[in-house]
Amino acid sequence: MSTFKSDDTGIHRTLQPLYSGYTPNVYTVHEGRKDYACDKCEKKFGLKSNLLAHQKTIHEGRKDYACDKCEKKFGQKSDLTSHQNTVHDGRKDYACDRCEKKFGRRSALIRHHRTIHEGRKDFTCNYCGKKFVNNCNLLSHITTVHQGRKNFTCEKCEKKFGHKPHLLVHQRAVHEGRKDYPCDECEKKFGRKSNLLQHQKVIHEGCKNFACDKCEKKFGQKTNLFSHQITVHKGYNDHVFE
Repeated sequence: MSTFKSDDTGIHRTLQPLYSGYTPNVYTVHEGRKDYACDKCEKKFGLKSNLLAHQKTIHEGRKDYACDKCEKKFGQKSDLTSHQNTVHDGRKDYACDRCEKKFGRRSALIRHHRTIHEGRKDFTCNYCGKKFVNNCNLLSHITTVHQGRKNFTCEKCEKKFGHKPHLLVHQRAVHEGRKDYPCDECEKKFGRKSNLLQHQKVIHEGCKNFACDKCEKKFGQKTNLFSHQITVHKGYNDHVFE
């Protein structure tokens, strides 16, 4: 900070540095500092505004921004804007420079780059060492696999799930009989995306990744390998798979 004397008035004035208003940005972006820690979890932030937004949406559960085209609500205005652009307007403004895929959110493009093209898995489980592409998948893994939590129960049967998306897939495929995933190479349809991918890999691509350790035969699905081992190598046909 410095002072100067005006030639017109003779008054000494204080001159503020041009960069003073950008100090938080310098600290957070260029120095990587995160000086604002949440007192309810271990997450840290570079800006106080981001900390307050985190506490409001994550720990208080507030969703103050409602979409005027549907009933969905959001904790941050930026999420509402992104939702409207991608879901209702169908915009995908972020294109990958390595493939033809486009995304509605910049964060999705960055995640795509890291996981698909760079193969990064930066989040490691402290219990088993398994690595994940994002913190959300890691936390989900810990709660369901290591803590055994299944907090999502089907209201039409007694089956429980560790992930809400798995519950929704179960309800659509089993109780509603929906098959929303058609194969683009044949007329077959599937209730689960995982079943479609497995079908394409085994039937259309001819992948057989499951080899019998007692003979040279290979199979496209693990269940077929088990069936082969029980009926051929153990010599009986009455078996039940859970």
